[in-house]
Amino acid sequence: MNMKVFTLCMLLVVTNCKDKEYLRIEVEKESGSMVSMRDFSRASYKESGELEWKLKGAESYIFPKENKTIVYGFEFNQFEKGKVTSMMTGNRGEINHQTKTVVLEGKVRLKTNDGKFIESESLTYNLDEKTLSSEADVLVYSDGTTIRGKGLRADKSLNKFTIIQPKAITVGGSNPLKEKP
Repeated sequence: MNMKVFTLCMLLVVTNCKDKEYLRIEVEKESGSMVSMRDFSRASYKESGELEWKLKGAESYIFPKENKTIVYGFEFNQFEKGKVTSMMTGNRGEINHQTKTVVLEGKVRLKTNDGKFIESESLTYNLDEKTLSSEADVLVYSDGTTIRGKGLRADKSLNKFTIIQPKAITVGGSNPLKEKP
């Protein structure tokens, strides 16, 4: 009797199972990738279990031999104590796992939780040193002051930054370059 009930249950389970539909990217933006995905998401947690960062993308291409990942619709959030401390977005991001750098291109924007932000067409983020750099035109907004120029060197929180060739400064608020107490 128990075997008949078990067999009947198994038949019901098998007939109700449906194959999952996976979306393959039909027209790939990057050729030669080993894996390509839509709606990519990856997160990193500290040893304590606290969320450290989260990366999302509309499409991603993984190249294991080159040790890199390319993400379109790049969105990177960093967290501290469960809150977003910075958000970096761009049309395309190339993560080099060997050198631990991220090169963002196309409508790049970095915004910190204290209201500072950078806009550029390209930006490089060094994950080990936690520094930002760009050779392109940049716009930096900090504490009421907007600076436009070409080239940038900054820390990830935008507390210290240098515009290589400043072109225009609009002051409104306190001086963003003064030393913080």
